[in-house]
Amino acid sequence: MRLAKVTSLVAVALLSVAAPASAQTFVFGAQGEPVQFDPAVITDGISSRITRQVFDGLVRYKGATTEVEPALAEKWEVSRDGRVWTFQLRRGVKFHDGTPLDAAAVVWNFERWWKASHPQHDNQVKAGQTFEYWEAQFGGFDDKSIVSVVEAAGSHTVRITLKEAQAPFLANLAMFVFDIASPKAVERWGTEFGKHPVGTGAYRFVEWKPNQEVLLEANSVYWGPKPRVKRVVVRNIKDNSQRLGALKAGEIHAMEGLNPDDVAVVKGDANLQILLRPTNTTGYIAFNYKVKEFQDKRVRQAFALAINKRAIVGALYGGTGLVATQFQPPALWGYHRELKDFEYSPSQAQALLREAGLRQGLSEITWEDGKKEPLIFWYMSRSRPYFPNPKEIAEAMAADLAKVGIKTQLQTTEWAVYLDKRKNGQMPLYMLGWTGDNGDPDNFLCYFFCQPGVAREGFYANKALGDVLLRAQRLTNQAERAKLYRQAEQMLHDDVGRLFIANNQPPLAFAKRVKGYVPHPTGSEYFNTVELQ
Repeated sequence: MRLAKVTSLVAVALLSVAAPASAQTFVFGAQGEPVQFDPAVITDGISSRITRQVFDGLVRYKGATTEVEPALAEKWEVSRDGRVWTFQLRRGVKFHDGTPLDAAAVVWNFERWWKASHPQHDNQVKAGQTFEYWEAQFGGFDDKSIVSVVEAAGSHTVRITLKEAQAPFLANLAMFVFDIASPKAVERWGTEFGKHPVGTGAYRFVEWKPNQEVLLEANSVYWGPKPRVKRVVVRNIKDNSQRLGALKAGEIHAMEGLNPDDVAVVKGDANLQILLRPTNTTGYIAFNYKVKEFQDKRVRQAFALAINKRAIVGALYGGTGLVATQFQPPALWGYHRELKDFEYSPSQAQALLREAGLRQGLSEITWEDGKKEPLIFWYMSRSRPYFPNPKEIAEAMAADLAKVGIKTQLQTTEWAVYLDKRKNGQMPLYMLGWTGDNGDPDNFLCYFFCQPGVAREGFYANKALGDVLLRAQRLTNQAERAKLYRQAEQMLHDDVGRLFIANNQPPLAFAKRVKGYVPHPTGSEYFNTVELQ
């Protein structure tokens, strides 16, 4: 049984339009346009930065840690076998539209996420907005899910029954995707709810000006500590240098996505400050296994041996990066410290390509349906914590590949389109990465590899790996789980299932007058603690 008290967020005011920086308005410079604001269907950090201000979950992470503390549920208990969780909801909480937060509303949210026949699940899926996190964290929908029953056991009591114990269950519920939305608002807006978000959070959504900014105002009846600034503006400034220029000019108070060379510039400016987010990111290259050439492990090994990761991290991460040897970053307790990574060796890469029958190198790929096309290497159009300058990093990796005869054409597109192409398995070779959501290795590994062959992971199918990860998920002994995660990392490495490039400690830049911002390893950061002096 676990009991606790709660801390969290914020208060009220009226919002002015795109206000200049002031003591009443906190302006954050973002790296690009959000996808939308329905937490249940987003997967990206730019969108979740907004949703974390507007919504609350049953539980949340405490301060700068991944320790779970109460939020909308003020206490909970779990059965001895780890299968039945009973949450007592905080009383008197209302959604921003005035409807009450009660057990019925929470059950409605779970059923929307979980049941394919739910009207507000079915319509989202038909609109191409899938519940990706629910599927990944809880095993699927309907009877495939580890969740078997979610019920109201009283007006403010929710009981969740699992088919079997799931070690990261509580940590999963603290993730941004399982924040609770107003059923009334979702039913009103349907698939457009992501443009009209309504939660219980410290800030209310006011307006989204496409390609400009998102405006929020403090919630005057928030259940937790009141926010210290009345308004929040999250401004879209895609270019890293322009974003830093806006910070220096006082047009914004804070930013993410510094060019690595600018870390030293900020440190040397008496009016600015740097805060480092704890390392919890991994940038990688993914193969699409519908490409015949990538089905040959020797070809994948050639990629691994051709890329000089150490030189790239040393030159392009501004001193905040580490060479990644595996998916988990070093801070996670499942990290495999003895794993021997691939050594940079262009000559061995060329030898493997010859063994694979690619004596002239690789510049054209063959899809399973027989279609041939040039090898496109996709990179993100915007800075991300794991790839702070994706175009330059992509160019460096492409240059390394070209030296061994792997000739790629670099291509990018808008962020929402990029994520959609990834979800649908349409890119042959692409860069992406992950910022951990809950401090558990399950979130790095099982999210991606517990469902072999899914389109969103390039159709990578490794059932043995998935079985190991599912076994780890069901255990409650952390030492036993850690052994299985180390085994999984070794299996993934031996199969060259994916190429892991870098971990990073993302730098955040602020005006000196900003106080109280708490960088979080998951990137789930709340603005209610911020004040401007």
